[in-house]
Amino acid sequence: MGRKLPALAPAGAAGRKRKGATLTTLAACKRPARAQVIGGWASLPTDIVGLITCRLLAGDGDGDGDVVDYIAFRAVCSGWRACTPTARDPTLRDPRLRPRGWVDLCDGDAVRPDDACEIVFFHTRTARRLHVLLPELRGHRIVGFTDGLLILVHKRTTEVRVLHPFTRVVVDFPPLAPVYHAAVRRMKLLDMSAAICSSASSATSIAVVVWFLCTSVVLGADPGSDWEVLHRGLYVWNTLSFQGKLYATTLSSHEILQLYPPPTPRQEPLENSVVVAHAPYFADRLHSDFLLVESGGRMLLVVRHPAPGRRWTGRDWQSSGSMKCI
Repeated sequence: MGRKLPALAPAGAAGRKRKGATLTTLAACKRPARAQVIGGWASLPTDIVGLITCRLLAGDGDGDGDVVDYIAFRAVCSGWRACTPTARDPTLRDPRLRPRGWVDLCDGDAVRPDDACEIVFFHTRTARRLHVLLPELRGHRIVGFTDGLLILVHKRTTEVRVLHPFTRVVVDFPPLAPVYHAAVRRMKLLDMSAAICSSASSATSIAVVVWFLCTSVVLGADPGSDWEVLHRGLYVWNTLSFQGKLYATTLSSHEILQLYPPPTPRQEPLENSVVVAHAPYFADRLHSDFLLVESGGRMLLVVRHPAPGRRWTGRDWQSSGSMKCI
């Protein structure tokens, strides 16, 4: 008889192979994983963070840093905020923390800023635009704009304040009414202009200088001090706040004057002006326009005059003019 065949295996075991290691078992046999490394931007060394913030505030070395970028950088994480100084300078004296590259585009929509409580800011180097809500504008008029800081006067109390539009820091000055009625005596408050300078009496504060259209009086004050007459007999035409000082051209002179700080020791208001330069005499002051501008960290005088060989009509200006570096 032939050999007896082995008994058939159960149907469920048909074709079953030797059981090998499962994925779980293989994973357990792998080399132990390294401890998880905590990384990301939050772990950036503090010296690198400090270098970045210095670059943000200093820009390319020409004073074109942007405090708005600095504020945005600090907002990324709590670690960066902890190792960097705040952008809120209570004195507004530090020029690095001012929005120097930003200018306001007021009245572009025919709505007064104090009604809208909003201003559109434009960055002159990057062409960025920001809509900033400023409830502090309510009840105030904007009378000046220096390094991105707003100079406001209260419509009812005539108190003056300087506002940083991005940090909302405010520096208050006393009311203008007493010295205005005593020295100006004309309804020129609506034609008021103002600029911000570094205080001549304190290394930790700012000063505000005020003048009025067609009025020969220039006023100045520090925070907490009374307004005083800095100059008399000067009809200010164009001004430039430059490196903490205020320079100006006048309606009838070729002189470029330093309005603030006044000379030391102080003199009578009629003799307080300091002549720093003269405009070129080829330009007739009657038919020419003298404008002070800042470019590349230098102060320039732009002389705009009628085109050569053409009769001046009041509308015929040579657009390019000539420029003289002071």
